[in-house]
Amino acid sequence: MGISNNLIERFFQGEVTEEERQQVMEYFENNPEKLGHYLTEETWKGFAPDIQKGAPTDKMREAIEARVGIMPTPAPVKRIGYAWVAAASIIAATALVFLLRPGNKPAAAAPQVASNIKTEPAQTKVQNGSSGIKIFFLPDSSKVELAANSGISYNSPFVDKRDIFLNGQATFTVRKDNARPFVVHSKDIATTVLGTVFSVNDKNSLFTTVHLFSGKIVVKKEGMGKNTFRDIYLTPGQQLTLDKKDFSVRIRNLATEAQLAAKQPVIRVTPPPVMDFNNRPLSEIFALLQEQYGVKISYEAAPLQNMSFTGKLDRKKESLESFLNTVCDLNELTLKKIGDNSFSVQVK
Repeated sequence: MGISNNLIERFFQGEVTEEERQQVMEYFENNPEKLGHYLTEETWKGFAPDIQKGAPTDKMREAIEARVGIMPTPAPVKRIGYAWVAAASIIAATALVFLLRPGNKPAAAAPQVASNIKTEPAQTKVQNGSSGIKIFFLPDSSKVELAANSGISYNSPFVDKRDIFLNGQATFTVRKDNARPFVVHSKDIATTVLGTVFSVNDKNSLFTTVHLFSGKIVVKKEGMGKNTFRDIYLTPGQQLTLDKKDFSVRIRNLATEAQLAAKQPVIRVTPPPVMDFNNRPLSEIFALLQEQYGVKISYEAAPLQNMSFTGKLDRKKESLESFLNTVCDLNELTLKKIGDNSFSVQVK
């Protein structure tokens, strides 16, 4: 008598009618060697014997011998050897006697059970201990420009979310993925995007800045505490400054400021060949360079208020960008060139 694999699978799952159950049991009684396909090797070797069960038929005995070796000739129940009883228990007791009992529901075969254990993605940490910017790419091909003395950590690979934990400063060029928002966590705030270019700087102990270059982001408060603020959406060109003490927020529209400056008539004076600076505040130097060179140098005034520079700018020997890099390096600042005539100065 033939029987389908589908019916056997439903039988072991307890999803058959009484008529189908009888049909499967009859099949295994007549074809005991087939039962081996549905029992694990551990079941054959380790099942505990039950001396209350009688010896099986000759046909079943042959199937058992094919699995566990030649068994002694069956004797009365009281003198059945251990190996024979164990083997008989495996097939006769577990497969047939148990299934013949009305109301018993057979379990699914062990070899067909699949593991559902999920492996957690590994935690990846990247630290930039150099004095320059370190550029690398995340598992989703998003680009990270990690500033000096800064670090990030994230799960690799990304699964259903893209959480980045930042300590320091970084600029992110995010690959768009509507199904997996990109979230940068940095000291009590979370910046969420889908695809954009922005920078986060939390190096200063007094404040954190978030600058959006393109796209759209939302900045949210993280963690518990009495100080909080509503969700803030930034548009390109805006920069958010968060006071870490009282969680007050200030937003500057850098794009608008640049546009207004562009509309004003510009009277340019040719810079002198050499410009000398003697313990001159950086804010004054930047203001003078903007006027002399017709460029835009954006920066936060608060962290620069006690910084100064002594030296000279020789126009014949070095460019404005080279000079600005020198000034920034001496004061532990980072210079970023945004366009042909625009620079951004930030605290490392």
